[in-house]
Amino acid sequence: MASYSVAKRPNGQWRARYRGRDHKERSRHFDRKVDAERWARTEVARLDRGEWTNPDLGRLTVGEYSQEWLRSKVRIRPSTRLMYDVVLRNQVLPTWESVRLDAVRHEDVGVWIAVLHGNGLSAARTRHAWVVLSQVLELAVRSHRIPNNQARGVELPALPSKSERDKTLFLNEREVWALAEAAGDFSLSVLVLAWCGLRFGELAALRCSSLDIKSRELRVSATLSESNGKLVEGPPKTETSNRTVPVPAWLCDELAACADGRDAGDHLLTSSNGGPLRSGNWRSRVFDPAVKKTGLASQQRGDMLRPHDLRHTCASLHIKHGTPPKVLSTMLGHASVAITLDRYGHLYPGDVNMYVDRLGVVALAARADYLRTAGQSEAPDEAPDRAVQAADLGQ
Repeated sequence: MASYSVAKRPNGQWRARYRGRDHKERSRHFDRKVDAERWARTEVARLDRGEWTNPDLGRLTVGEYSQEWLRSKVRIRPSTRLMYDVVLRNQVLPTWESVRLDAVRHEDVGVWIAVLHGNGLSAARTRHAWVVLSQVLELAVRSHRIPNNQARGVELPALPSKSERDKTLFLNEREVWALAEAAGDFSLSVLVLAWCGLRFGELAALRCSSLDIKSRELRVSATLSESNGKLVEGPPKTETSNRTVPVPAWLCDELAACADGRDAGDHLLTSSNGGPLRSGNWRSRVFDPAVKKTGLASQQRGDMLRPHDLRHTCASLHIKHGTPPKVLSTMLGHASVAITLDRYGHLYPGDVNMYVDRLGVVALAARADYLRTAGQSEAPDEAPDRAVQAADLGQ
């Protein structure tokens, strides 16, 4: 058990001392003995509980330590690392860069969150900023730099309600063709996104060898993302995202013509100069102009169609035309059918009554069959006399 001492100095102050886990003596001076004892008891209690932290280590600033935290993230995708870096630079460091780790206070984190959201940052982006700061502080806790994570328990802005999330734009069949036509030479990329449900990074990473003409399938085994201006190829988003996606026969023919005469390692769909597709360029030069041309959206805040909405469109069209949820889940690369139903379950509103009515017909047919068979087994000339049977049972 750790111990401490409190002694009065010649200048009249009280010095409290204890020895830390690093075997170095720590001391502070107070005007009152009671304050010196309170501080020393608190530090010793932390030592005994295993919660003591070296105060020297907590003097590092959030800005300095955030880079150490980012370097510690060795299992994240390049696109995730880029997202963390952007959130740090744009949301976290402007407020916390020069603040010491041990000076971060819970109430200050709450005010920071309120200001971010109050200045127009979406609830999701505000939560991203909180996650990054919280993870930086959590690593500092595990490294015994600070005793606890002051970002924990901060009230966060509510995410959009289900009804608001359901405002995602879904195109119908005619609108998909209109958008593809407006995309001109890049119509095939629009069609693959809308009819196969690929993420854009998966589309950009497709090679000619990814197309299996005989099976009419696309093999999704990589994703292409942009990090600091450089294209980085990596694994798909999740383990289940590594998959084969069925392709409509007519679309497979068009993709086969696109791959004809090219090397297996060439990118299947390319930019105008033959290089890989870049999401930013593709959106600004192809997608947004095509959306505006067709009048599907103004591409202004509150009225915007995103490239990822083509993946949602694919899901909605499959649901509309009866594709079972489990099949759709596998095709989209979701980890479970529950994710598919949670995201797209609201697209089944009319089907509930249809299924209930079907079951109702089955129930009535079963009742009719039961009454028919029950009547045959208890025909008047064969059925036992219930009155006699009752009398016998009463004996």
